[in-house]
Amino acid sequence: MQKATIALLITLAAGIARAQTTTTAPDYSREHLRQVFAATPPESDQNKVHVNFGDIEFPGFGFNWRLGFLPFLAPLHGSVPGTTRVLPDAFSMNHVVFPGTRPVITRDAEMQREMVRIGRLNVRTTRRH
Repeated sequence: MQKATIALLITLAAGIARAQTTTTAPDYSREHLRQVFAATPPESDQNKVHVNFGDIEFPGFGFNWRLGFLPFLAPLHGSVPGTTRVLPDAFSMNHVVFPGTRPVITRDAEMQREMVRIGRLNVRTTRRH
């Protein structure tokens, strides 16, 4: 564990040292700083409402609203009315059997008679001992 920690620290230190080396000198000229920190005014469109494929964007009450009117996603598990009392199950769609639970075995009448016969034999052998 100690060797792994030391190796991790050395790797992080090498990555930090590599990130600090630059190939070009930074440009701190007045024009470049004005370009970087210039506040661009918002676009002055006459029409503030933008209609895109499947949604409408418009500003209002200090927010930029986007209303989607096409259903791009199928309803997720638990989002359909009537299933609100059911917790979402990540494995409901791919039919995964949880570990520890036995699968339900359907037995026909002949198999059930054989299971009863084996059970009777086990009862007889346990009574003798």
